[in-house]
Amino acid sequence: MAESRYGHLILTGLIKDIPHYTGKSIVAHDGELDTECSMGYHCISKPMSFDRPHSHDFAEMLCFIGGNPEDITDLGAEIEMTLGDEGEVHKINTTAVVAMPPGLKHCPIVFKKVTRPLVFLEISLTRIWKPEGMPEKPPEDN
Repeated sequence: MAESRYGHLILTGLIKDIPHYTGKSIVAHDGELDTECSMGYHCISKPMSFDRPHSHDFAEMLCFIGGNPEDITDLGAEIEMTLGDEGEVHKINTTAVVAMPPGLKHCPIVFKKVTRPLVFLEISLTRIWKPEGMPEKPPEDN
């Protein structure tokens, strides 16, 4: 059998168990993609939050995607995301991508209400990405 020229590009060892997410995640934060990009694909099915404000020296895209494959626009969640030094709070209740330039302070991200599972996809334009803190607590009901 001939040696494969492109088989090394098919990555199958990226599945991880991360306790605060539902099910399995796909994570490439340590250079596995062999390019200036890292990513994490996670499922969220209950309220949670990422509380620590921070910024990065690279662009980052956070994608909030409805979990129904027949209608990904139906997010099934209410999310509050804080952006900028001013602490500008944005409410997200439909599928959205938050495209952040390098240096933009962000968080908290609060998944206030989750009525059905959704996909949280983070894409960072850096080879190595380290988390700025795990979810700290479920949000309190208002």
